[in-house]
Amino acid sequence: MIIRVLLAGFASFVGGICYLSGLTRLMSSLLLGFGCIVSLFFGAIFAIPNSEIILGFPVHGTGGAWPFFVLAAILAVITLFLLAKKPSQVKYEQLSSDHAKFLGGGLLACLASIFIPGFLWFPSEIRRLTVDQASLGLEVFAGTIVYLIGISCALYLLYRATRGGTEGRPDFMKRVVLAIFAVFHLDKIPVLIAYLLIYSPETQIIFPKLAALALASYIPVAIFLWKTGAGSE
Repeated sequence: MIIRVLLAGFASFVGGICYLSGLTRLMSSLLLGFGCIVSLFFGAIFAIPNSEIILGFPVHGTGGAWPFFVLAAILAVITLFLLAKKPSQVKYEQLSSDHAKFLGGGLLACLASIFIPGFLWFPSEIRRLTVDQASLGLEVFAGTIVYLIGISCALYLLYRATRGGTEGRPDFMKRVVLAIFAVFHLDKIPVLIAYLLIYSPETQIIFPKLAALALASYIPVAIFLWKTGAGSE
């Protein structure tokens, strides 16, 4: 466990340093590439018979694999376009306290988008015993929609924060925000939510299509990384 924590910490540190050094497009492409790989993996869980034995990933149920594969294809295309995109001149806003407020608001919105829907994603034991699965599915769907709205608002606030700069360093806030984004693994939030909706030993309930919908929040993440990558080498 300690080795895993150290590896995760080292990976986040390297990602932050890459963003601070200006390797924006390369690092963003790697983050989106990871999302593509995860989408393929989750799709394989439901596509391969006896996947628990083959992949060693326990799942409490079955479901459709195609939404994950479609998402993987979309992320792959966005990643290729991001790598092929030519740098363009982007206007910056004079650095002010507003950009720090946008950064703080974006981080708080990220946390809220995770914890608030949790009340709908993980019902109490009493509700699991008394409410039918269709009703639980509606609650999980509502929680997923709340999450998608929350994470999209958070990414918008973070994007506004990246616009701050100075005449000598027009991309100052962009590097800082993206470094924080990488260090705290904010791009991994869609993976975390999808994992919880696929594999939840507490509830023993699986909603694969809703997990794919939650994982689709990688698309707003891709748009955020695309917009912030404009004008970067």
